Amino acid sequence: MDVIVRKYREEDFPSVSALERENSPQGCKPEVFVRQAGILFAGTFFIAECAGRVVGYTIGALVQHRPATGWIIRLVVAGEHRRRGIGESLVSAVVDSLREVGAREVYLSVAPSNRGARALYEKHGFEGAEFSPDYFGEGGDRHILRRDLAGGEGLISKG
Repeated sequence: MDVIVRKYREEDFPSVSALERENSPQGCKPEVFVRQAGILFAGTFFIAECAGRVVGYTIGALVQHRPATGWIIRLVVAGEHRRRGIGESLVSAVVDSLREVGAREVYLSVAPSNRGARALYEKHGFEGAEFSPDYFGEGGDRHILRRDLAGGEGLISKG
């Protein structure tokens, strides 16, 4: 299965919105988020495409302070395409792009129950920074993970 990871384009809007809708809480309007992310994070918004179909995406953001800090604010892979290396390709793309724009560290949040995602991020050198109860409101607990970019390139661990 050949997967292409590339920058988000305007014509990806319907496909990304559909993926976001499938992976968001009931009643969420993902179109607003996707539309604004395409503008605000154009340089760090990546699509995974397989056979001409969008099967995943990730969005990174750079916070300008010292040191410059990146955040992976979203990573989604369509259910039927998980565990095929697409998430790994997306994480690599967004981390590399955040490094290129000056990030010295990258953070993300992951649900405590999402062991697969946590394993993926740990494989890419992310480590637990803190536990944040109710991060997204009541019951929205998250683990905050961090990766230092100042010390090296690429994957830290390829377990």
